[in-house]
Amino acid sequence: MRGKWFHGWLAVVLIFASLLVPSVPVLGAGENLLGNPGFESGDTLWEKWGSPVVTTAEKHGGAKSLLVKRSTGGASASVAVQQGKTYRVGLWVKFAAAGVTNATMDMDIFGTQQSKEQLHFSGSTEWEYRQLLYTPGPGVQYIRLSFWNGTSKDYYIDDAVIRENVDIERPTTPGVWQAQHDSKALKLTWTGSTDDMGVDSYQIFYKKTDAADWSTAAVPQQESVNQYTYTLNNLDPFSVYAIMLRAKDVAGNTSDAVMGLEATPGFNQVPNGGLESGHIFPWYRTGTVQTTTYDPYSGMYALKLKNLSTVKTPLLPANSNASYLVSFWSKFNTVLPGPFTVTLDVYQGFSVKSYPFYTNATAAWSRSEQQIQTGNGLAGLQLRGANWSGGDMYLDQVFIGKMPVIPTNLSPTAPAGFKAGTIDGVSAELEWAASTGPFGVREYKLLYKKAADTEWSSLTVPYVSGQSLYAYKLEGLSPESLYDIEVKAVSEGTAISAPSTLQLTTGRMVPVNPNASVEATALLDRLYATVGKAVYTGQHNYYEEPAKWYNTAAELTGYYPALWGSDFAYYIGGDIGELRQSMIDEAILQGKAGTMVTLTYHQTRPMDPATSGWESVTGDVTEAQMTEIVTPGTALYNQWAAQVDEIAGYLEQLQDEGIPVLWRPYHEMNAEFFWWGARPELFRQLWHNMYDRLTNLHGLNNLIWVWSPNAESSWAYDSTPYYPGHDVVDVLAMDIYNNDYRDTYYNKLLKLSGGRPIAIGENGELPDMQMLREKQSRYVYFMTWSQYLTDKNSISGIQALYSDPRALNNGETGNGPFIPPPVDSYLIDDFESYGGSNGSLRSKWQRNVSGNAATVTLDTYQLNSGSYGLKLDYTVGNPGYAGVYRSMGKEWPGMGAISFWLQPDGSNRQLAVQFHETNGEVWEAGIKIEGTEPRLVTIPFTDFARPGWSTGGNGVIDLGSIKEFAFYVAQGSGTQGSGTIYIDDVKAIKL
Repeated sequence: MRGKWFHGWLAVVLIFASLLVPSVPVLGAGENLLGNPGFESGDTLWEKWGSPVVTTAEKHGGAKSLLVKRSTGGASASVAVQQGKTYRVGLWVKFAAAGVTNATMDMDIFGTQQSKEQLHFSGSTEWEYRQLLYTPGPGVQYIRLSFWNGTSKDYYIDDAVIRENVDIERPTTPGVWQAQHDSKALKLTWTGSTDDMGVDSYQIFYKKTDAADWSTAAVPQQESVNQYTYTLNNLDPFSVYAIMLRAKDVAGNTSDAVMGLEATPGFNQVPNGGLESGHIFPWYRTGTVQTTTYDPYSGMYALKLKNLSTVKTPLLPANSNASYLVSFWSKFNTVLPGPFTVTLDVYQGFSVKSYPFYTNATAAWSRSEQQIQTGNGLAGLQLRGANWSGGDMYLDQVFIGKMPVIPTNLSPTAPAGFKAGTIDGVSAELEWAASTGPFGVREYKLLYKKAADTEWSSLTVPYVSGQSLYAYKLEGLSPESLYDIEVKAVSEGTAISAPSTLQLTTGRMVPVNPNASVEATALLDRLYATVGKAVYTGQHNYYEEPAKWYNTAAELTGYYPALWGSDFAYYIGGDIGELRQSMIDEAILQGKAGTMVTLTYHQTRPMDPATSGWESVTGDVTEAQMTEIVTPGTALYNQWAAQVDEIAGYLEQLQDEGIPVLWRPYHEMNAEFFWWGARPELFRQLWHNMYDRLTNLHGLNNLIWVWSPNAESSWAYDSTPYYPGHDVVDVLAMDIYNNDYRDTYYNKLLKLSGGRPIAIGENGELPDMQMLREKQSRYVYFMTWSQYLTDKNSISGIQALYSDPRALNNGETGNGPFIPPPVDSYLIDDFESYGGSNGSLRSKWQRNVSGNAATVTLDTYQLNSGSYGLKLDYTVGNPGYAGVYRSMGKEWPGMGAISFWLQPDGSNRQLAVQFHETNGEVWEAGIKIEGTEPRLVTIPFTDFARPGWSTGGNGVIDLGSIKEFAFYVAQGSGTQGSGTIYIDDVKAIKL
């Protein structure tokens, strides 16, 4: 990626965290601001003191918690907050034993204003949650959860939260409804929900089970009301309806759904069931039974049964093995009526079975309903009522209607015809028939795992209306492996079908070039065999010194890197052909020694002379020029083809020697670094053109094609549109600098790969092997860029990685790791190594853009020794500081202080010296910029302290791995304004 004299050029535009204010992650409203709230990543991002330990013995959520021994220590974690917003601060605590009656955890408030609030816990031996709400006022920049176990018992901490207090809690689920059934209506009654910030309404979704679309209704929440009723009108008789009920709060969060099936009956089979004929015919009666117009339930008439009278409907024909809804309305004119009955007689052949109905003995109309199931054979139904209450009994709207069959299972049917079609090494074409169900289908859930594993992976396939057959290409499998696969249908609610299952065995994965050489195929096999198990070490080299950094890595570690890399590059002077040939000669030597070979090509623009350098590689081309470059037959295409043909000759030498190549052209195309970047469609055509020319014209069958974008950021775009396709890519890699090994980058590359090997195409800082093992296990190799090996990494860090059990090297040197000789000092910078170039200086010493203006220049007059010193021009205003920093990968074993030569400007401002450990812990010390006489400044490490905003680490200065060094000027006791100081010979020294 980087030109030899232009290393780190991109870093000039990077936006780093400020000296005084740590960066605030971009989170959705209400998300937890704590990065590791449940200790699932160990004690990362928590500052500890004493000896608390992460444990799996107890946990509230997840797999881990923090055990804080009695009277031994504590921990804290801080977040940046904004004035005026309200934050919810909470924590789960469990005591290991009884005996504590009161314990407190602190919420520290700090910035220019500082204070403290407390969470009070009862000392329970069960998990207990406490929280408080806090609104920062002026001067408050951070809040911090902080605790020290001063009790007599051990306790556990888990699932801490500091989040903006927006409503993200879901309401509780409403109660299961009770229904009254009519031919054209369903009346639902349910108990209400509760919510931490208030329920807004209840949402009812309903549809006939064979319908595609849902109807909706909303019932507003009412104060002090716990029982809700809503009637779904205008329904179809003799139909089954799917119904879902949810509560919604004022922020739009919804509860889980209450799901069920309800049916409307067919039309009333009771003749004159509403008594609207004004008489009782054709009903049967004894005693005094008559119709009345006094206070009917509905219509004009009701049926009045005087005391000691009975009535019954005609015998109604009924189907065998069928369900019938029987309902009626009743009331009484006496407060305490005597006996009365309403009974449905079911005649089944020569037998009769009676079903009594519960009837409310009230003076107000009330409804009774019941569903009756008939048995085998011819059947008849007859409803009869008898009144011995001592008063009058009234009946109205007597109803008997047949009910449709209601499915007993709410779940969709299992997807039928589940089978696998085309299977390769990393994917399988799956097919299944669409499911059906009373609630429809919302999506399909695919689950898969290796047969020997216990944990399943899953993904979702959306439902498509009207689609009867589904086809899905399952990617991300491992070659030559037996897999268990399931598919389930998921309904609109929460119902899930039974699974349909199959087993399949993936095949061997071969290169995209069908004519790939035996050696290339073996190289790809080697990568596949390593996926998830280990990572190959790799080291890049400039083509003018093709073994230098590979040998350096070997000398430092005692291991030969598994991967040797170089570059066809651009013109840097001399005979480019000879330089390229020496690089190829080294590649042959490495390949013969069993080292994997990877080659990059910083191709110059086709329209530029052959002697063009870095300025051509990073130059612009217009849209029209790029279009011409990728269009066969044009002048620029022909010039491009001539460049490629020249490179092909070198690659052919490697093929003749049986050396396969991880061929990595046109890297970092998703940014504007190089002429081939930032145009997705034209880039994909460029890639295909090179693949076609090298493969089909030149017959280069020793190439494994590696596509390698830059890690996405504010200066590198989404890489997906630049992917040229599985038919022309064998390996997907990502270039990662600034220790930016984010899970999001990894997961996106993993998904895009479809199971193909993924790698770290270039890196500055070495990856953390524990992180790779636990979170990013499928990276198969990394390749450190040339001198970044020692510029960005400490010797102990390099040695620890190469000796890690998961690191795969190409054997041992036999000399063991390099042991640095004892020294009295370590040079941080004497400013002599930049060749007098301010551009080179500024690529190393960068301004913190969060502060005021700061400019560095090489100075030849104000210096301590040598030819150059550092001139730092600065401005202090708002936000009140200015500074410069440099990345480094160094260690200072045995040192006791920072020493540097300083010529101050008499401003009485404050000069802060700062360094960052690799684990992120920051240390800082300051001196007053007084007087104008030059002097040697020595600051013992015992004077360094952690800034208040710093989090993480262990609270102890660790000189074994230093990541960054910086100088900052703050206002101090001086005034706002500009100034200039001179610095030279910056060292870590013994005292």
